[in-house]
Amino acid sequence: MKYLDSLSDIQRKCVEQTEGSIIIISGPGSGKTRVITSKIAHLINLGVNPNNILALTFTNKSAKEMVSRINNLIPEKPIWNLWAGTFHSVFAKILRKEANKIGFNNQFTILDNEDSKTMIKRIIQDHRLDKEIYKPSSIFSKISLLKNNLIDPKSYSEKFEMLKNDENKNQPKFSFIYKEYVKKCKQNDNMDFDDLLLNTLNLLRNDGKTLEKYQSIFKYILIDEFQDTNILQLEIIKMLEKKHNNLCVVGDDSQSIYSFRGANINNILNFTSFYPKSNIFKLEENFRSTKNILNAANSLISNNNQKLDKNIWTKKDQGEKIKITKTDSDKSEGNFIAKFIKDNSAIYNHSDYLVLYRMNSQSRSIEEGLRKLNINYKVFGLSFYNRREIKDILAYLKLIVNNQDEESLFRIINTPPRGIGKTTIEKIRYFANNNNVSIWELINSIEEIDLNINSGTKKRINNFCELINYFSENSSTSAFDLTSNLINKIDYFDYLAKEETVESISKIENVKELINAIKLFCDENKNDKIGEFLDQSVLVNENEQKKMDQEENFVSLMTIHQSKGLEFKNVFIIGLEENIFPSQQAMFSKKDIEEERRLLYVAITRAKEQVNLSYCNTRFRFNNFVSNEPSRFLNEIDESCISKSVFNLKIQSKINQSKNSNRYSFKFKTPKKLIKIKNLNKTENKLSHGLKIGKKIKHNIFGQGIITDLLDSNEKIVVRFGRDNIKTILVRYAKFDLID
Repeated sequence: MKYLDSLSDIQRKCVEQTEGSIIIISGPGSGKTRVITSKIAHLINLGVNPNNILALTFTNKSAKEMVSRINNLIPEKPIWNLWAGTFHSVFAKILRKEANKIGFNNQFTILDNEDSKTMIKRIIQDHRLDKEIYKPSSIFSKISLLKNNLIDPKSYSEKFEMLKNDENKNQPKFSFIYKEYVKKCKQNDNMDFDDLLLNTLNLLRNDGKTLEKYQSIFKYILIDEFQDTNILQLEIIKMLEKKHNNLCVVGDDSQSIYSFRGANINNILNFTSFYPKSNIFKLEENFRSTKNILNAANSLISNNNQKLDKNIWTKKDQGEKIKITKTDSDKSEGNFIAKFIKDNSAIYNHSDYLVLYRMNSQSRSIEEGLRKLNINYKVFGLSFYNRREIKDILAYLKLIVNNQDEESLFRIINTPPRGIGKTTIEKIRYFANNNNVSIWELINSIEEIDLNINSGTKKRINNFCELINYFSENSSTSAFDLTSNLINKIDYFDYLAKEETVESISKIENVKELINAIKLFCDENKNDKIGEFLDQSVLVNENEQKKMDQEENFVSLMTIHQSKGLEFKNVFIIGLEENIFPSQQAMFSKKDIEEERRLLYVAITRAKEQVNLSYCNTRFRFNNFVSNEPSRFLNEIDESCISKSVFNLKIQSKINQSKNSNRYSFKFKTPKKLIKIKNLNKTENKLSHGLKIGKKIKHNIFGQGIITDLLDSNEKIVVRFGRDNIKTILVRYAKFDLID
């Protein structure tokens, strides 16, 4: 068992303790992933069937990495039937088999957060509630927290204090909205992310045979990042582990930073109370950071009262001291970081740097500073699957798989426009709500029901139903073939091309990227049906990450929450000011201040070699310049491991000018990512040949046309494609050839 030889003594003890309840308190950089993967490999080597092991993580990336590492540790052992994944993906898999036992169709649709907000928005509209008072985003967040704390609509309606609080907030109808939302989900065979957990718990509570089935299957349960679990997740685990009592949790209370998502730090703090006979292991040796970085982190977190005893240490050198830099403004802060990176470019690559901030809005000044010095960077956090055009196609696919998915139906019944207007849709919704019939059933019988809809509109509704029914009947074909045919059938590329020309090019490329993702999915999965892809696309958002990973050398910018689990040689943490870090929302709660402190602890421990903390005299916030005191956290760090400096933008500007007045002279550079050089040359060739009225062109999308007008010094042309199809095109961006 070679995998045991590479472990430290304490890591090996964790791995070899296979029976009973175990808690492994794992500090940052302590090799917890190696421990948990070695533990699973060890169980399999001892003869445990992988099908009897449940390994739960919080990200799909972590789950994939876990499986990959186990494969590398024991390549001779097949592990295809190992239950490894996120809480949501594993429980979705169970519900796909068992949902009919709790009143759902096994082909239920999983709603992403945007779908849920859209449904809530419609409930608010249907019942004529004030959308400024009942904002879908805040309503959805509140519902999510209630579900994760096991408070259903009935329980909520009986809680006087909560109802009184709603009255005080001028939201007396919240309880009603919550009830309607849950009812709509059930009617439409929809489950949101929280329902995947909640309905699993309901299934286990209400069906003894199913509970026994999965208790028998899961002889060993392992949970990574246990500090991020919520009450609901813990309740499910308690039920599943009861038969065999083999539960191993790995986590670090000092990295519990997701209370806003419902994570409950008490789960890890009180684990030994839940399981008094549990074995406790502490992974305290850090293999990532220098002594100064760890001393700073330890001294900071020692100020928290809610914590488990541990002391992170390392065999590494003392390393550089933590740098604390005062700047005169957020603009100066951005320039400081850019100059630091530029000055050290001979030592470090751009990819060695991570810039962390408490709020997304703080990235602007950093981006500006990096752009000035032509330093490549990438801001993390955008979601590919939240783009409008992607959600349109996914809505079609969801409706094809589950005809009862009302939210998807309303999204695309008139997208692309097919002459089914809002008034018609409102009539359909009103009739369905008042006659207790499904929308899909109603529109499929539109000819037989008097809704005061004209014959032309009825025909268009029939055509829409025929389209969806056709693809539903052929949903057993591959996801790639189905999606490609669908996009062609609805002329979606033409629909996008009719929008503003520059934006439509990007949107078309996004849809092509979706098709590429589906093709990749089909190539990599034996079950290449569209239902499988939809489950993955809702639960996983990895395509954008893959694109980011392909970039070679850039500075990474992200929020601290997004940085969890990452490591970089050099880390900048900006905005160490009162009301920013700690945040203004946390200022009046000791509990919240402790979480803010844990957040800074996580940020500091991302670094391998250097940490730079910075704060400003003034910062531009809410369209005003504001002054904040330096963060209290700066005074909590052991002074023996820090050094302080000041960076003043005006002084630096004078120094730079005296050294070299031409150092930052402006030079135009073509933005390569927007326009390729060959495209620019093509544009110049078009102009050199002469664009003129009456000239024929062949457009990449619209086909052959004739120029009827020239606008804005020939930057735009008006082209007639056919009798009634006239387009205004930007010459620089459009793809077309001149016809002699």
